[in-house]
Amino acid sequence: MGYFKVSLKKEIGDIDRLANIIARDGWMDSNTTIVVCSPEYSSIVCQLLNHKLSYLNHHEPFDMEFLEMPYPNEQRLTQTEYRAECRNLVSRLIKKDGKYLLVDSGVLRGTNFTVLNQEMNYFIAPERLKFASLYMQDDSKFTPDYLVQAFNFKEDGGLLFWWENEDNPLWPW
Repeated sequence: MGYFKVSLKKEIGDIDRLANIIARDGWMDSNTTIVVCSPEYSSIVCQLLNHKLSYLNHHEPFDMEFLEMPYPNEQRLTQTEYRAECRNLVSRLIKKDGKYLLVDSGVLRGTNFTVLNQEMNYFIAPERLKFASLYMQDDSKFTPDYLVQAFNFKEDGGLLFWWENEDNPLWPW
């Protein structure tokens, strides 16, 4: 199986595109917190988005929170443990009139965002939540509110960023 390879140039350009898509929607404001989902994969995206969109927050970076998400087929973080992580996030986030932009660099099967959305919706009104991603596998069961590009796993291969280790044993392709 091949890879849907994302070069440095493509990633930076697509982060600009995602920032423009988010800004055009007009949803973000100074009450928004950016949630970095899967920090080891999404930190670059979120840091650049935060600064590119800071003009929507009086030129100050937005508050950020971090959420660990399981890799596909990972045994180190069970669904029960992941749901507990989601609830811990909610307990840190609940504040009056707060809005939350949940960002992951890539949505593969959509399971992590689906669970996160379910857990957050128990406590936070859906209109206060938006999801964003650079890339999404086209057969994902979850589609983010903001997205740059869908790819086909069978035709394009598994998602692989320029900085990523091709021999990562947690990727099943």
